Amino acid sequence: MSQRRLLLGVASCLALAAAAGAWAQSAPTIPGAPPAPPASAPAAQTAPEEQPPTSQPVTGPAAAGQQQQPPADGAQGAAPAEGAPAEGAPAEGTASPVTPLPPLAQPQAAPRTFEDMKVAVLGGLDKVTGRVSTVEIPVGQSGRFGQLTVAARACRKTTPIEEPESAAFLDIVEAKPDDPAAKVFTGWMFASSPALSAMEDPVYDVWVVDCKNPSTKASSPKPQ
Repeated sequence: MSQRRLLLGVASCLALAAAAGAWAQSAPTIPGAPPAPPASAPAAQTAPEEQPPTSQPVTGPAAAGQQQQPPADGAQGAAPAEGAPAEGAPAEGTASPVTPLPPLAQPQAAPRTFEDMKVAVLGGLDKVTGRVSTVEIPVGQSGRFGQLTVAARACRKTTPIEEPESAAFLDIVEAKPDDPAAKVFTGWMFASSPALSAMEDPVYDVWVVDCKNPSTKASSPKPQ
């Protein structure tokens, strides 16, 4: 019984389909209407063009339609690169500005007071033999040292309350056996600075040791 009903249903469906096809063929055509697409060819669906995600903006000259965002208010230029000095800071390798200090006032040396003495005490060196001698020559007189004749023109010494210094004005003449006498030095010699004004001679050297006055002490009587 169920099979008979199924067959009757199938037959009725086929009859309805055939009637519908015959009606479609006999239907009038509307002028200006587009032809209906064939039933076997389904309408093609165009996929939308793939767009880049909004979270990753396209950069570069090929990106069309993108406008560069202006800097925010208060921002001046781009941020300096890493390691670059900030604006207003001195460049690397240049000294920072330093205010020079005023020069220190140089102390003025107080003039020293010299007293005239009567005797010049001189030292002498014979460079050939290495002999060192001490000669006392009264001011205004001359003395001998080897082949040298030394005349003491003046001898002065500072007071005891000042820095010790002795200076003598000398005239030195050298008399060699085969040569005439020649003056080898004239001028002041200083005891504290012998090299300041020294005599240049290949054999002899003379310098000032001291300036003094002759002793005034009376000799003690000899016991009887």
